[in-house]
Parts: sequence; C-alpha cells; structure tokens
Amino acid sequence: MPIADTYEIKPGDALSAIANRFGITLQALLHANQQIHNPNLIKVGQKINIPSTGPAPPVTPAPGHTETYDGVHPAPGTVTTNRANYNHPPLTNSPGQRDPAIYSQLINQFAVGFNPRYLPGNGNTYCNIFVWDVSRAMGAEIPHWVDSSGNIAAPFALHANEININGGVNWMRDHGVNQFGWRACNAQQAQDAANNGKVAVVMWKNTGSGHGHVAVVRPGSMNGGPEIAQAGRHNFNEGHVVNGFGNLTPLQYFSHD
Repeated sequence: MPIADTYEIKPGDALSAIANRFGITLQALLHANQQIHNPNLIKVGQKINIPSTGPAPPVTPAPGHTETYDGVHPAPGTVTTNRANYNHPPLTNSPGQRDPAIYSQLINQFAVGFNPRYLPGNGNTYCNIFVWDVSRAMGAEIPHWVDSSGNIAAPFALHANEININGGVNWMRDHGVNQFGWRACNAQQAQDAANNGKVAVVMWKNTGSGHGHVAVVRPGSMNGGPEIAQAGRHNFNEGHVVNGFGNLTPLQYFSHD
C-alpha cells in the first residue's frame, strides 16, 4: 500500500480524528500501520503512515515467474521471527540478471508493513533485518553477522558477531565498497540503480547513543527523495526517503550491480 505522508502524533490526537482529517477511514489508517496493536494506545511523538487514497497499482509477476506478491501478504518462508537467522524467500535474484520488475516483486514478497518478522515491539525495531533479507535475496548481502575481519559470516558461526545498523554502516564503508561490490552514490544515482533492477540502500549512522537507520531504495520516482521500503518505528513498502528519515543527515547511498 503506497503511503502519501507520515504524521507525528500530537497531544490530544485520536486515530479516528486523524483519519477524518486526511479523508480516509480508520480501518485504512490501521491497515497502513500494523505496528499499532491497540488504536486506543498511541503516544505523543509516534510517527504513523498516512495511506494514499488513490487506487493501488496493478500487481504483475516478475519476468519468468507466475506468482505475484502484493506487498501486503508475506510470501511463504519469510515470516520467521527468529530474526538472528536467515529466512527463505521464494524469489531471489543475482548480479547480471537484474530487472526492475523482479526487484520490485522481490521486495514485495517480504510485505514489510505486515510481516511479523519486521514489526517493532518491546522497544526493538528491525530496519537492518529487513535490509539484510532483501540484499541477501538479491545476491548482494549486507550482513547481520560478520567475523573479526569484517567478512560476511553465517548466523551463529564460530567467532561470528551480530552487528546493528551503526555497525552495518561501518561495514559498508570499510568492507562493502572495497571487497563486496558496493559503491557509494548520490540519491539520484541510487534511484536510477533501483529503476534498473539493481539493489540500492540509504543509510544513516547515529553518532550519538541510539541506533541508526537503513532502508531499501526501490523502483519508483524521486518525490521527497528516492522511493523506499523500510522497517523501523513505522514500516511501509512504498514511501519516500522523507517519510522514513525526515530531516536526518547526513544520508549515505550505496548501490550494487
């Protein structure tokens, strides 16, 4: 479901009133915000997705495939909540076989806004797990586990360590662009790469005490920054950088053939 905007909860807000303000139903608002388990329990400062009121785009299968993924229903093999371990998506892709329709469907199969693997809870968010899953399915893994030399490691391998998103930004700078085929680019180049079926990401490192953020750049248009799919405090399958990162700076973009 495309999102038209994001909204930050203010004192006195109620979801029904927010829905009315944006000309949508409460059901549509809740459908776009699966992280909200109780509509009567929202917090000031919490960000929510405002869904588009336009018709959903038609869903077509990736070239060479008959199945379709709508970005709402997670594909079999993608829903494990053992987030430290691999999941097993049915649609994968490799360098040299890039196609924007395949890339779009590959992202959709994870249904990031609805998949329990990525929904925030107990103070935890899973932007890095979503990007790990997408990039691994694209044959260009941004790892969640590394060894002491920064090499990509299998989950729970001997001497392997889990890394968070700040560690993922460090890995990308120190190893991804030097050893694993990633290259730094700007926002327009990241969108162009995605529109050619190549995996691209946008990253922000938190230099303070909290976590950073990362999202997948997906085929689409530049409208408030590149089009993205993300997990995090609020999850969505089709939005833009401004919806996920706001005014955070500096943002770093990377793409992989």
